[in-house]
Amino acid sequence: MDWITLLLLLHIAGAIIGFGPAFSFAILGPLAGKLGGPQALGILKGMAKIEKTLIVPMIVIQPLTGTFLIFKEGLNHGFFEHYWLWLSILVFAAAVAIALIIQNPAVEQLVELAEEGKGGTPEFGATAKRTQTFGPVLTILLVIIIVLMVTKPGP
Repeated sequence: MDWITLLLLLHIAGAIIGFGPAFSFAILGPLAGKLGGPQALGILKGMAKIEKTLIVPMIVIQPLTGTFLIFKEGLNHGFFEHYWLWLSILVFAAAVAIALIIQNPAVEQLVELAEEGKGGTPEFGATAKRTQTFGPVLTILLVIIIVLMVTKPGP
């Protein structure tokens, strides 16, 4: 196995392991809201654990393997001619910023509020609304990255 194949395998595996589970949050979040109580707390804790153990580590691994791939495949030459690549990187950076600054802290806050028995409070509702707003945005950004990386439109 050559280096490019190994890096590509690591990069694709990282995307699947790190970002695949995030697609389930669109189902798990509303389910937690519907169930309420201890069941909702369990779902929210599971979502927070997935974020910490799978998604956040990939935020580091993906850029590393991606950078090595860029140089190993020679895409650093004429980098800005490969707009699918730099656009994917910009979209990834935006998704990471939204995840780390807004989404992950909001999920953690939901867990804390639920543990304190404040599941029906206005603060809980506002925090849940934030996750309902930015969760779909993250999903759309990830789909854009997938489409760009797979189709590689342009020269």
